[in-house]
Amino acid sequence: MNNDISRRGRFIASAAAALIFLAGCGSTSGPAPQSVPPESAAVSSSSVAAPPTSAGAPAQTPTQAAAPVEPAAAVPETVGPALPASQPVALDIPDITVSSQLLQLGKAADGTAEVPPGEPGSPAGWYKYSPTPGEIGPSVILGHVNSTLSNIGVFYRLHEMTQGQQFSVSRADGTVAVFAMDRSAVFKKDQFPTLEVYGNTKRAEIRLITCGGYNPSTNLYDDNTVVYGHLVSSHPA
Repeated sequence: MNNDISRRGRFIASAAAALIFLAGCGSTSGPAPQSVPPESAAVSSSSVAAPPTSAGAPAQTPTQAAAPVEPAAAVPETVGPALPASQPVALDIPDITVSSQLLQLGKAADGTAEVPPGEPGSPAGWYKYSPTPGEIGPSVILGHVNSTLSNIGVFYRLHEMTQGQQFSVSRADGTVAVFAMDRSAVFKKDQFPTLEVYGNTKRAEIRLITCGGYNPSTNLYDDNTVVYGHLVSSHPA
């Protein structure tokens, strides 16, 4: 097993061992937004089974345990274009008017994973224990649907994306990785399919993740929205 495959195996093995908490989510995938909280609603915690060596973000609600999984089987070959590692610096999704700098999300002091801040205008963030965008494997970018003061967050319109739409990630090495959307899915938080979302892939892929299913009776979010995409090309910035 080469080092790249081994690293991705460890990424999957640790993915189910912890949780990422996204504080501030509201829409789900589909042709139109589902109910979103009023502007006075506080940004609410929500969980997603996390990738790599850590997980979770500053939790505003109690964490829930996730059973560990065995390392995923090695991926013997790769398909399609791929890029060497380089940290992402910006995300652009023209079809939903997203143009965001990217924070680098690591571990909080308690060992959970960081998430972007929830204030209005906050950017999305790349989870640094996932592959960099353009590398083989699933790169993970997290963003909020709402903010602490309004319904509008960086990924408020993520549910509007449709198959084939292209978006890009600018990287620190001066390249721009161009992705095409494959599909989107909405998962109940207590049924989040860790291996389906974070499992080893034969090509360079990406996951854009936010929350959805706002529940006005609890002021929390019951679902997670995941947009799946793959690398189609790259070019100089």
